[in-house]
Amino acid sequence: MLYTISYVSTSAELSDFQINELLHITKLKNEDLGITGILMYSDQNFFQIIEGQKKVIKCLYQKIEKDIRHFNLIRILDRSINIPSFTSFQSTYTIVNREKDYSDLQQFLEIEKIYNPKNFKNISYLVNKFMKLT
Repeated sequence: MLYTISYVSTSAELSDFQINELLHITKLKNEDLGITGILMYSDQNFFQIIEGQKKVIKCLYQKIEKDIRHFNLIRILDRSINIPSFTSFQSTYTIVNREKDYSDLQQFLEIEKIYNPKNFKNISYLVNKFMKLT
């Protein structure tokens, strides 16, 4: 069963090096686990969407909740899905932290609107809200 969880959180005081290292390691680990999704970071805030097998996603989220590098976690989505939204976005797992990444993400969302309209509304709303906050 495919599953998705998304959340926002506030970063602890981390250096640019620590943030970049975290983003890099997250990408590698999630790809190894077969997880698709995105991780966005801006102004000491994280926004992440993870998609994959329910057991894997639930286990990963338990680890995320215990991670001391961030706090004030707010879970936004936590549900089963029929079709993952991020399997075709750049690589299987994407870090979005530059202006060009946001532009690419918007283009992806326009395509998602056509091919996956059920998930598009939720994903688009969340991504755009986060981008406006940062």
